[in-house]
Amino acid sequence: MQVKTQTAEAFAPMWETSARYKGAWGGRGSGKSWDRAQAIVVAMISRPGVRIACVREVQNSIKDSVYQLIVDSIQRMGVGHLFNVVEAEIRGPNGSICIFKGMKDQNAESVKSLEGIDIVWWEEAQTAQQRSLDILRPTIRKEGSELWFTWNPRLRSDPIDVFLRQTDHGADAVVVEAQWRDNPWFSDTLEAERQIDLKGDPDRYAHIWEGAYEAESDMQFIGGGMVRRAAAREAYSEMSDAQIMGVDVARFGDDRSVIYMRRGRDARSIAPIVFSDKIDTMQLVGHVADMLGRHHVDAIFVDEGGVGGGVVDRLRQMNINVVGVNFGRASDRWIQGAPKAANKRSEMWASMREWLRDGGAIPDDRDLEMDLTGPLYKFDVNNAIFLEKKEDMKKRGVRSSDIADALALTFAYPVTGRALQRAEDDRLDEAYDPVWG
Repeated sequence: MQVKTQTAEAFAPMWETSARYKGAWGGRGSGKSWDRAQAIVVAMISRPGVRIACVREVQNSIKDSVYQLIVDSIQRMGVGHLFNVVEAEIRGPNGSICIFKGMKDQNAESVKSLEGIDIVWWEEAQTAQQRSLDILRPTIRKEGSELWFTWNPRLRSDPIDVFLRQTDHGADAVVVEAQWRDNPWFSDTLEAERQIDLKGDPDRYAHIWEGAYEAESDMQFIGGGMVRRAAAREAYSEMSDAQIMGVDVARFGDDRSVIYMRRGRDARSIAPIVFSDKIDTMQLVGHVADMLGRHHVDAIFVDEGGVGGGVVDRLRQMNINVVGVNFGRASDRWIQGAPKAANKRSEMWASMREWLRDGGAIPDDRDLEMDLTGPLYKFDVNNAIFLEKKEDMKKRGVRSSDIADALALTFAYPVTGRALQRAEDDRLDEAYDPVWG
């Protein structure tokens, strides 16, 4: 039977690709819930005997579920005659069935009732607790079974965000971003609501409508609003500004090595190079040398902790002037406008935060935003700022802030730009006469 569906282009990968995990995230009005509801209806018609479970973290009654959304989709798609809608479940043709569950009160024993499920759809998955995911995932073990998640991001440390946006599952996962602008059927009523929020609180608007994170904590070192303003402003630099390279070297299993270039207030024009796959120190050195050959770099700052020391040593062997920076050693500079820093990493981040506030421009990049807003801070016994360590971030379920650390390295020490001097030297070379001098 041919079933008529209406789905936005943003969701095409979820329809066209077979994967264990499928996720759609974004703000209000994107149509992600309607899209998955349609997919449920299509599956119940086209797959004889398919068993589907729609879950949430908390479901006190059927009204808390996507039950009504699926019922409305059945009617809108004109296939109501094929379904038997009862109080707590939906039965479709050829023995297909859709049930509804809350995960909060489930345990390893009670959740066994889901073992034969073919598809799980978790709506509002931003509320999913790690315990619930840990119980559900190994339970859904039927060959070819799928787990679908739809959510509006809340905190970057939310388990579903860590699992699907911050972890690479390769071909086992299809994850799409969908926003209001991707919805061809975005209504005039929703647009009126969006405009009201747009004129109100910018941070609230960004979270509700653009899928941005909420502020995690009062102890968040760099807020999302500051990052988004830096991503929106125009990038510019002066000829006298120094071109600085920061190199953060991967230390742990899923860390990334990153090369970041910044010139004055411009950290956007030259995109950072991020190595998601493991590369050895000699390969990283080669990429640094290549960047050095393509750009007039006034200073190179490299994280020399752990394996980074090998990168520093090799660059020096190649007669490349490089400064090694140890994140953990004591701060040796005072940053105007910022409290005292407990160590070098906290000091560099404090410099970067003041730069972001005072006009720095960065790419509009989700990974960079997550990195910049990820670390929390506290005060040590000397009332100095101490930025959260990468390993402690991972314990919270937050990805290591490698891209932001590479940018922070460009603030390790003051650097004088040499572009004007190079231009003057070039002028003198051109004006030199071999006879008259």
